[in-house]
Amino acid sequence: MQLSALLALASLAACDTTTVNLGSCAGTPQLFGQGVLYGMSANNPPQSYISDLKINYESAGGAQTNAQPAGYASSLTSYQQRFQATVAAFRRIRQNNGIMIVKMADLWGADFTQSSSLPYPGDNGDWSRYDAFVQQVINDLRANGMASASYIVQVEPWNEPDINFGNRPQSQFNAMFVRGTRALRAAFPSGGSSFLPIVGPSTAGRPQQGNGWWNSFLSYLQGNGGQSVQPDVWNWHLEAAAPDNNDPIPPAQYLPGLVRGYGLTTGIGLQNNEYGARPQQVPSYSNWFKARYERLKFNGLRGNWAGGSALNDLLAQLLIKSGSTYSTTGEYQAYKYYADMTGSPCTTTAGSKVDSYATASNNDATALVGSQFYTGSVSVAFQSVSSRFGSATSLRAQVYNIPYNNGGAVSGPTLFTTQTVSVSGNTATVTWNAANGNDGWAVRLTT
Repeated sequence: MQLSALLALASLAACDTTTVNLGSCAGTPQLFGQGVLYGMSANNPPQSYISDLKINYESAGGAQTNAQPAGYASSLTSYQQRFQATVAAFRRIRQNNGIMIVKMADLWGADFTQSSSLPYPGDNGDWSRYDAFVQQVINDLRANGMASASYIVQVEPWNEPDINFGNRPQSQFNAMFVRGTRALRAAFPSGGSSFLPIVGPSTAGRPQQGNGWWNSFLSYLQGNGGQSVQPDVWNWHLEAAAPDNNDPIPPAQYLPGLVRGYGLTTGIGLQNNEYGARPQQVPSYSNWFKARYERLKFNGLRGNWAGGSALNDLLAQLLIKSGSTYSTTGEYQAYKYYADMTGSPCTTTAGSKVDSYATASNNDATALVGSQFYTGSVSVAFQSVSSRFGSATSLRAQVYNIPYNNGGAVSGPTLFTTQTVSVSGNTATVTWNAANGNDGWAVRLTT
């Protein structure tokens, strides 16, 4: 074989391809990957940023708004300060018609800054303080308009109990979850005018083969009320360190069979209300996560690795700030491109390290392309072209780069290349070279 042929084969092998089926597009964009953990307070950042990105989920419980010892476990006054911070975040997200997840562990005081002396629910078999805490939360949700309609708030009984329950035995957490769920469900029942879904168990570890913590939890639910005490929304986090890619698809596929094995159901759906390790918070991985959640069709919320005042600002570090001046990052621009996509979402398939989310309308299609830090040749193969572009034999493709810029300010995507691509076998393939594994990409196809 000639050297030129070998080089051509090597180039082909190095190309990672994601496909878009333009003949399988339906509905309207739901933005399943557009939630954030904390990232906003009563006044910061300006509402225009929240609206610009169409942020639709917020999870908060007043963490780090006052110094430890803090929360209900410390004093009612400290709890009230945290709850008012939660109300402020609720009001911000409701301006976007978004959903609020109330983090009860943070209201209790267990926000990962607590000391080893923090008391936990059920210590020494005493549930009186916890019972009073749950009733206080119920009363305050009602008093602050957070139970005025169904589904506008979800309640998370605890955050990451597999690593954040004070080294107490898991049996103590299991009993707490069932106890709290019964009280919350009695106050905000399914089918009522103020149904507030319960989210859990919100573990750091994911449901997968060999996870004994999950097996213990599900077994306890099965023997202590079963479906009447299970979460309405099954939730776990995906923030493991490299080389774990925190792919939401495998645990989402595993969970339904797991819970059914204990006589439980998948409730009203699944959720990852914290996703992405800090090194994955770059435009390439952001776009990859969007593609995964759009394929799964359940909500993911961006993890927040900030602390102190920054935890309740910056939209989980999508923004940067100098003094009182905000600037947008490359990831912000990736989120904005995703938020601004119009048309009907299309079926896509992933490559090895590359994936895409796409929408289309007549004579117009767009793909948001992400990867797991991939560098090299990338292709987007738009299939069933005739369903959107009729008898066109060639199309115009614009490829946009969404730069990481080392986490610095980025004002928007930049046009990387414009191509005329031929339609062959009812497919139009757009190819380019991704030199920086941190950058995100977008492709727009028009006549």
